[in-house]
Amino acid sequence: MNYQELDSYLRKITPSEKWHLENPNKLSKFYKKVHKVSIDDFLVYLFDFGLKFKKENITLSKDTRFTHIPKHVHADMELNYVYSGSCTYDIGGKKVVLNEGDLCLCDTHVVHSSKAIGENDIVVNIAMTESFFTTSFLTRLSNEGIITSFLIDSLLENKSHSKYIVFRPNKKSKIDILIKNLMCEYFHRDIGYNEVLNSYMIIIFSELVRIFNENNSSEHDLEDKKSDNIINILKYIENNYNHCTLSTTAKHFCYNSNYLGNLLKNKTGKSFSQLKMEHRMKQAVILIRHSEMPIYEIAVEVGFSNLGYFYKTFKNTFNKSPQEYRDNYLMKNEY
Repeated sequence: MNYQELDSYLRKITPSEKWHLENPNKLSKFYKKVHKVSIDDFLVYLFDFGLKFKKENITLSKDTRFTHIPKHVHADMELNYVYSGSCTYDIGGKKVVLNEGDLCLCDTHVVHSSKAIGENDIVVNIAMTESFFTTSFLTRLSNEGIITSFLIDSLLENKSHSKYIVFRPNKKSKIDILIKNLMCEYFHRDIGYNEVLNSYMIIIFSELVRIFNENNSSEHDLEDKKSDNIINILKYIENNYNHCTLSTTAKHFCYNSNYLGNLLKNKTGKSFSQLKMEHRMKQAVILIRHSEMPIYEIAVEVGFSNLGYFYKTFKNTFNKSPQEYRDNYLMKNEY
């Protein structure tokens, strides 16, 4: 499937859309079969794609045009992408308008609804089951950095019912091409499409993290208002991992050291030292893989003054010494 074929496929009037054109302002019979759940003492529809697509961890579908969608929640995490036109959501009582190219990532059980969209308004829903995140996704994406780990972990924790992030990419972003390629793979289903879909999703989420980091005006509603500052703190640790301390970091953000330590532990599940060491090890791995620097220079570069402590920490983390790790990596990547 090429982009022209994809465009024709997405713009084609579906039987459901035809019914809504003939029956304006009416809900389809589909809703009679949909279960309802109580969220904050209100009954809302529960959309569970897992019941329909039991064998798939990722499902793509087009939002039905010419009808509004009443308040509902999803059993799976969803990423909505505006392929064409625009759409208006109510997410937890907040009006959110998405235009062409915008995306919205919603946690499970986020209550939302949408106004009716017109013929040129094409919104694609990418639903991801919990098993997708726990198996093929998080273990690979977690290598991308502290911020990535925090955002995904935060969205997966079922602590509230209002977590979402809106992404508004600039023209330089690759996200449009990536999602179009994802759709072509999904709707065409050639040999090995599952592996290709999983790979695209890794790249798509990595690109979303870049967009989030670059765009300070990204709209989001995470755990609470302190989430904004948590992300800034994590950025600070990433940028100053080789010399920052809990005390200097707390001072930078006008916090008491104990308060900052407890805040990080509560929001990320990790201590300041763990976050800092985690990033040191990731930077060490990058240098071991992609440079010819001697191991002792790498240790100093990532903030270790004690070479023995660096070796011990590295081996405890990766079950190999730094040199064994380098030799193993080079052997696997010989051409």
